[in-house]
Amino acid sequence: MKKLSLKKYKNKYVNIKDIYSNINDSLMFNNKKMSYSVYFNILKSFLQELIIELAQNKEQIQLPQKMGKMYIKKQLHKRPFHIQIDVNEYEKTGKIIKYKVPILDDYYNKLIWERASKYKTYKILPLKRFKEIINTVKEY
Repeated sequence: MKKLSLKKYKNKYVNIKDIYSNINDSLMFNNKKMSYSVYFNILKSFLQELIIELAQNKEQIQLPQKMGKMYIKKQLHKRPFHIQIDVNEYEKTGKIIKYKVPILDDYYNKLIWERASKYKTYKILPLKRFKEIINTVKEY
């Protein structure tokens, strides 16, 4: 029986390890090549400060090199529920069972990156710990 994949966009984006493997020859730290753990910690710290500035201080951030601006926007849900697939039932029976999961809030917060058209294929997908900070924003 085939495995049901719920992550249809998984291969569409580039992850941090792929970026590191492409640029690690040019990364130097104390006259040595930068390790992945140092690189990851630098990115994590930067993103944490960025998200805190956006979510808690309600600031709009202008990115350098004409890369655009970032902010958090409160948006209305387009539907009052999400449709999910019962993966366990599918693996047992082979039949797709869908069910509705109600959304309790009418609004949600979204990280917006307004950017020039040359960056249109790039996205910022916040990690779970940042999504929790973004979702704590109450009023905009």
